[in-house]
Amino acid sequence: MLKFTTILVSLLATHTSGFVIHPSFVRPTFTTASRPAVRSTVSPLQPLHVGGFDYQPDDEIPSNPITAEKADDIEEGFTPDPARLLSPRLGGTNLYLVGLMGSGKSAVGRELALRMGSYTFIDTDEVITNLLPGDATISDFFESEGEEEFRKIESQVLAGVHGYVRCVVSTGGGIVCLPQNWSKLQTGIVVFLDPSLDVIADRLKNDDSRPLLQGDDESPKSKLEGIMNKRRKMYEQADVVVKIGEEGVEQVVDVLVRETHKFIDENPPKQYQQPEDSADVGGDNGAKQ
Repeated sequence: MLKFTTILVSLLATHTSGFVIHPSFVRPTFTTASRPAVRSTVSPLQPLHVGGFDYQPDDEIPSNPITAEKADDIEEGFTPDPARLLSPRLGGTNLYLVGLMGSGKSAVGRELALRMGSYTFIDTDEVITNLLPGDATISDFFESEGEEEFRKIESQVLAGVHGYVRCVVSTGGGIVCLPQNWSKLQTGIVVFLDPSLDVIADRLKNDDSRPLLQGDDESPKSKLEGIMNKRRKMYEQADVVVKIGEEGVEQVVDVLVRETHKFIDENPPKQYQQPEDSADVGGDNGAKQ
């Protein structure tokens, strides 16, 4: 566990800018009715050096920059990147990218975090690789220990990652298969990257590092079809679905940002309401006259 924490903190430190989250910080909860009832309230976090923008009161949080009219204080000819304005709208909530192997989660996640400016990119497969002994790879672990053991480690890594905030997290393709992982994923916004199987098969045609595509004479595309048939319903539980064709990484990020802004518009964060019985702490002296 110490090694895991050291690796994760090292990854985060690469991208941080000195912002310290107050101990009372709690992620916002988005009011979507379409999710399974596994979302839970997040406990207050310990101080953590993550992110880069200052806290903004509710009345200063920007609206959707894609649909909003041009603000008076924006200089003529200047158009802010909607990805940069996504950060304060998320309020520290993580973005979790899910999808089949080869769907572009790592490339898209890295570019998205870069454009957001105050978010850190984490690749769970990279964390797992750093945890393995020596020069062992994920394929080596699959071969020696099996997929079930790998999924257990993957769940442990996700449990550690989800305690951090302001992160774009690229997850392993099979992370959606275990129900307990969804209780972690749904503390953030889940984004499903959904390229066609032809696109994925073309990307992976010379990639021998994918253990689920190795062995027998079955074509990679046929194997991908079988995996997707088992997982599609789980992937589609995501909050945001991004269909991908032949677009490049920047274009995919543009669509992801637009759809995430739309999701926030349709599912605004719940506002904290102080319990009525806690407002009066003065006993009879504080009673209404």
